[in-house]
Amino acid sequence: MVKAHGLWLLLTLCPLVQAMQVLDDEEMSEVSGAGIGFFADEFLYDQSQATARVSGLRDSQNRDLTIEFENLYIKGQGSQRGAVDTTAQIGSPLHPFTLKVVGQQQAATLPAATQAMQLKTPHYTDPLNDTRTYGIWSLYQGCLFGTAGCTDPTRAVTQVNQELTRLNQTRTEIWNLYGGQFANLKAGIDADMPLVLQRQAELDVKLVETQAAVTLYKQRQQEFAQAGNTRSTAYAAAPDFYMEDGWLTVYKPSLGSKYLCVNACSNPAAQAYNQSVDAYNAAQAADTAALNAYNTKAAELLSAQQAVGAAWEVTRNGQTLTKRQADYNTFSGLCGTPTQNSPTCVGGRIGKTNADRDTIMIVVGALQQGGTRVKGMDIGLKTRFSLPSTAYSKNSSGNIVPGATTTRTDFFALEFEGFTLHNSYLNMWGANGKLNLETSLQLYADRLVLSACRTCTDTSRLVASNVYLDVNLGHGRLQPLQLGSLANGEIELTLPSVTWANHVEFYRDVPKSNISLGNVKIGNVDIGSQSIRGLRLDYMKMTTVKLPR
Repeated sequence: MVKAHGLWLLLTLCPLVQAMQVLDDEEMSEVSGAGIGFFADEFLYDQSQATARVSGLRDSQNRDLTIEFENLYIKGQGSQRGAVDTTAQIGSPLHPFTLKVVGQQQAATLPAATQAMQLKTPHYTDPLNDTRTYGIWSLYQGCLFGTAGCTDPTRAVTQVNQELTRLNQTRTEIWNLYGGQFANLKAGIDADMPLVLQRQAELDVKLVETQAAVTLYKQRQQEFAQAGNTRSTAYAAAPDFYMEDGWLTVYKPSLGSKYLCVNACSNPAAQAYNQSVDAYNAAQAADTAALNAYNTKAAELLSAQQAVGAAWEVTRNGQTLTKRQADYNTFSGLCGTPTQNSPTCVGGRIGKTNADRDTIMIVVGALQQGGTRVKGMDIGLKTRFSLPSTAYSKNSSGNIVPGATTTRTDFFALEFEGFTLHNSYLNMWGANGKLNLETSLQLYADRLVLSACRTCTDTSRLVASNVYLDVNLGHGRLQPLQLGSLANGEIELTLPSVTWANHVEFYRDVPKSNISLGNVKIGNVDIGSQSIRGLRLDYMKMTTVKLPR
């Protein structure tokens, strides 16, 4: 049985909420197409008795697998994991989803003169419903607010203050090491870096030459081995002796030596063997020459590698270029890229963390004043797997042998409680024959529940609370996420690599991603908060592969 209750959708062209009314065809023709806004109010979806089935999947031994969807539900927050028919709301007339065309004025990260199709989720400005704002607070809070042991919103303030202390300590250590002379430090790095780039270019050439030498040597090895096989075959077919010119008896030599014929041997088999010896000796000489060439190129490659290493070891300020570059990047990451000596630390991670602290204080104030969030959705997916299972046992010799194969049924469920996607967006545009994208996914959920049993309790499940995903992929100007097809029909998804020419702007402007789980429990084991913070992909390439059936 599939239940859909009270589903209302509103589609209206921008402006979104001004005197909303039905438009006739003539009125619709006069609208400029500034965008579409939509929301869904008072609805639920519950597929709880009918069974949807996915087949055509196979295991590693090419046996059919069947996945049955026992239940799929989308309901309002508080549905007790789908048990109660609580209606949901996605957006509202004041906060709809929008689909429109944007340019650089609306999306500053887009390349100049580029227009993109933008899908944006409901946007809120109040601190408790702006997902990024609330998510930053939840990241430091580390637990689900309102539950036992998590009723003090200022816990996040303590955590962010401790982090600021650590960051400022690192910043002070680097400042003291170079006396705050960061403009001079950058000038020295810029003066030394051309030698590194020059030697790296030379290394790249030597690497290509060495790879070519390896390829040639492998080819000569194969030719040498084949010549040896040919010589052995010809030697086996050659006569033990024969009469040369009807008067000279010629005896079979040892393998590798030739018949002592006056001219070309009159016996065809002897002549073929002598020719195989010549071919073998020529192949051996070519193999030796290829090996010597490879050894020469390998030595040159090693020398080039050492030259690059030496360039990175050039010392100024008492520190190698490797350390100076690392320290400069670390300081830039902490304080923003310095443009002068004794710079003010106003940007970078310290500046962002200070801004995060201000954000946290706003959220704390709103919570202390009794503020609440717009209710999210409860989303659940429950599946059953039927797959072959083979019992294994040891025989009398102690060897593991397969037994009978039966069909095993497994269960898996994924459920979100209080799920929201506020303040997320996806920009899409075409360039260079590919679909370019940039997206910011702002996901928050009170709980994420993973189950591997149909009728179990939370003592047998994985339960993560206060789940926040701040996932940013692609940057229109510096690193667009590119989706394209290859000549063989496969799909390729790429994030271009950072370069020396754009690395300063890249690390300054390309947003990082954060994933935070306030608390994780696996069964009765509490493993605490888990987080991945400051994640940014310098390069990514994913290609689909068609596997043989």
